[in-house]
Amino acid sequence: MNPKQLILSIALSALGTALCAQDMLHGTVRSRATDGHTEPLPDARVGWVGGAAVMTDSAGHFMLAAPAGWPATLVTSSFSTAPDSLVLKALPAKPLAITVEGSVQLAAAEVSERQASTRLSLQTLQAIESIGSRELKRAACCDISESFETNATVDVNYSDAVSGTKTIRMLGLDGKYAQISMENIPFVRGLSANSGLTLIPGPWISEINVSKGIGTAVNGPNAMTGQIDLCLLDPATAPALFTNFYANSQSRTELNVNASQHLGKAGDNLLMVHGNLMQRQLDDNGDGFLDQPLTKRFNIMDRWMQRTGHRTTQMILRYVTDVRNGGQADNAPFGESSLGRRYAVDISNEMADVIVKNGWILNDPGKSIGVLTSFRNHTVSSVFGDNNYQGAQRSAYANVVYQQLLKHNDQIKAGASFQFDDYDEIFRPTVQERMDLGRTERMPGVFTEYTRTRSRFTLVAGLRADFNSKYGEAISPRLHLKYDIAPLTTLRFSAGSGFRSANPIVEFAAAQASSRQVIFEGDPGFERSWNTGVSLLHKFKWFGKKWSLGVDAYRTDFTAQLVADMDRDPRKLVFYMLSGPSYANSALVDVQVQLSKQWELKASYRYYDAETSYDGVMRERPLVPSHRGLIDLGYVAKDEKWRFDITLNGFGTARLPITTSNPEEYRMPERSPAYATLNAQITRVLGAWELYLGGENLTGTIQQRQILSPQDPFGPYFDASMIWGPTNMQMAYFGLRYTLKHKQPTSAK
Repeated sequence: MNPKQLILSIALSALGTALCAQDMLHGTVRSRATDGHTEPLPDARVGWVGGAAVMTDSAGHFMLAAPAGWPATLVTSSFSTAPDSLVLKALPAKPLAITVEGSVQLAAAEVSERQASTRLSLQTLQAIESIGSRELKRAACCDISESFETNATVDVNYSDAVSGTKTIRMLGLDGKYAQISMENIPFVRGLSANSGLTLIPGPWISEINVSKGIGTAVNGPNAMTGQIDLCLLDPATAPALFTNFYANSQSRTELNVNASQHLGKAGDNLLMVHGNLMQRQLDDNGDGFLDQPLTKRFNIMDRWMQRTGHRTTQMILRYVTDVRNGGQADNAPFGESSLGRRYAVDISNEMADVIVKNGWILNDPGKSIGVLTSFRNHTVSSVFGDNNYQGAQRSAYANVVYQQLLKHNDQIKAGASFQFDDYDEIFRPTVQERMDLGRTERMPGVFTEYTRTRSRFTLVAGLRADFNSKYGEAISPRLHLKYDIAPLTTLRFSAGSGFRSANPIVEFAAAQASSRQVIFEGDPGFERSWNTGVSLLHKFKWFGKKWSLGVDAYRTDFTAQLVADMDRDPRKLVFYMLSGPSYANSALVDVQVQLSKQWELKASYRYYDAETSYDGVMRERPLVPSHRGLIDLGYVAKDEKWRFDITLNGFGTARLPITTSNPEEYRMPERSPAYATLNAQITRVLGAWELYLGGENLTGTIQQRQILSPQDPFGPYFDASMIWGPTNMQMAYFGLRYTLKHKQPTSAK
């Protein structure tokens, strides 16, 4: 069977058999006031007597693993309501609606929601920061790459000065070393590793869970520095209609429309549509190049879910097309080596995804099995001047997980996975040169994971064994420990190894957005690393205020790494496998305080120490600032009709690639300067409507010299890949949201 037949077979099998979700109890908790009015109850504790428990999100939603046996008693409690219990004889066929009696004042509901906008959980095994729907609304625009401006764990920066692509960084390393998943299925990977977050609209997401350090064995081998899991809106609880219109001072407009429908026994469906358009040429720094490419993007996703007594099934279909045109402005002068040609940047992405999930509870309620599958077809075309890259990725993924509850709420998971990737990649630096980087990877794997839970102590030990048809075998042990020092103080430790295969041309901007000669010394291999980390989370009251203090430290050590060397020669980009040490240390202090019922303050400081061996010399990784600080102040009015947020981000200096052998006029300094950016937003709520107005980079900070030799882009010294700061001046934006809710069914008590 050839690769294409294999992919088609897997995809048809997935569509025919309808694949995976886990055995979970879904539901919503609402609180009834004395006047009979009900409101969603965020941050309520929902759990089984003597078993696991979870906290509801900002909309009162929860998902809880089924108990070891039936019947079971479910207890719901919060700081503002009396505990309430419900006896269940079996897993409900539909999401559970729970209404608890209490006198929740409007201000208290505001406080809970504000805390839920970004939550640091004491209950989760890993150090997870949950970014809720309210926090996502504070983003200046509508894609996930722009949703981390108020987050100290994830850094956001432009990959280069001409493509408009935003990338992320975690624990001092590029985002490619973090596993970015959707509903726990690896999603932003392969040819989309650099630009994939840009292609996911924020209004599709209900919550983002950011976990630091090595991932668990069940979720895959690639979470080397952490995992970013994108939780889609649930069709069963999403509004009947949601629209979001956005426009900014750069003439960028976006429109999102979400529509959900309850289909009775057939389940629930949610259709989400997104469009992006920008057709104005901008050149704030006057270098003759567009600061942002002209963009046309269309994105559509359909999510269908069906929940029965012992089975949950869902199917996700997604299609996106993205076209960006940039480079020299129309009025830019041509350089001597251009021969009358304009330096053009033309990028197009077309991607189709199919995800099918199915989960069954077996005859013994303590046993379940889930099957997850996905299929992707992704084509990329990018032209940067004379650099021409054409790529195609056809991928299939399957993961089977068996789960069994043991005595004392211990648990064991085991399963097998299979990842298939067929890459066609052609890179032409000139008309005469051609690099064929295509390959096919088949990677079966098996894993097991054991969870031991006691009153204050939780241990999760896992092991993966994978075999890649191109790069060979990889064994990945994982260990996570959690100890509750006190009811509001938790200590966590994690250690383990991970690995990934690289796609160097799409992952390193200098390969395309410069005149550097691309050289491969030897064949690329697996990138492998060990990550260890410790974190402490403490919640307390001080001066009558609620505080959260998080402190963590992580270290990543590479045993194998594909090095992209920009220091050997400023006119070359050399790829070779690591020879010597390479590491990244990261330390974070994060403080959140509820100043009053309306005001909340967040302050963070992060330190990075990241070094790699370049030609046997240890050097600081380029373009990674050693220090980063964040101060965020938020306000919600008592009647919830006004919201205001202001965020100050500060960045320290970073080492720049060595350019001393260039002529003086084509050199960069050794280090970038420190700088700060200020973002602010105000929102007015008018019933079902929300009007918001805001600004980004209000300090007007800009990297003035973004491109070397912009006047001669076809010459030998052109380089647009050394970006350390903002590429645009101040930007203002406004938007309008409308939400039409379904009629609420009668709540069950």
